[in-house]
Amino acid sequence: MKRILILTLSILPLLSFGQRTMSDFMKENCDVIWFGLDFTKAKMIGSEGFNDPVAIKEDYFRKWNHLMISEGDKYEWGKALLVTDLKYDYGVVDVVNDEIKVKSLVINKSYSISDDDIAAAVRAYTIEDYTDGIGVVIVVESFDKIKEQGFGYITFFDVASKKVIYSHKLAGEAGGFGFRNYWAGAIYNWLKFTRGRVMKDIKKEFK
Repeated sequence: MKRILILTLSILPLLSFGQRTMSDFMKENCDVIWFGLDFTKAKMIGSEGFNDPVAIKEDYFRKWNHLMISEGDKYEWGKALLVTDLKYDYGVVDVVNDEIKVKSLVINKSYSISDDDIAAAVRAYTIEDYTDGIGVVIVVESFDKIKEQGFGYITFFDVASKKVIYSHKLAGEAGGFGFRNYWAGAIYNWLKFTRGRVMKDIKKEFK
């Protein structure tokens, strides 16, 4: 009986401390994986600015999500997050973004998402290539043509449990020539805000 008890107690610390934390992120003790932009909770606000919701879902979501591939010199999320070896897995959010219903995508009123919405978005991921580490995703809240801004939450989560461990709201001014580039401007401003304000707050809270 004593032997079983000792074995059980030796396992408990592994179970209790297996989840990755922001301390692991700060110390780069594990893989950090960039999953991209999750639009499953997002709304496009202002119908005059979003007159083709089908094209937004089937074309632009993927283009915006893959900016780090198509314009890697500009959209350097590894540098913004101060991660020396950032991993990438875009397929996870591409799958969930492809399931979005376009009928209610465009609205003409204010909109916000909650912590529960963010947690639900992350729980929906099917992650096959990584079993450990910290995932980073932006759960998009809205592209608002009325305010000419994009809003979202940069979200850090434990890959194994898919539990959110930190999130920070982002706001970025849109701007650029053409529909794709206009909202890519907001995403780029999210990157700059992350590199400055978000990382400053993370360092202060988890130093």
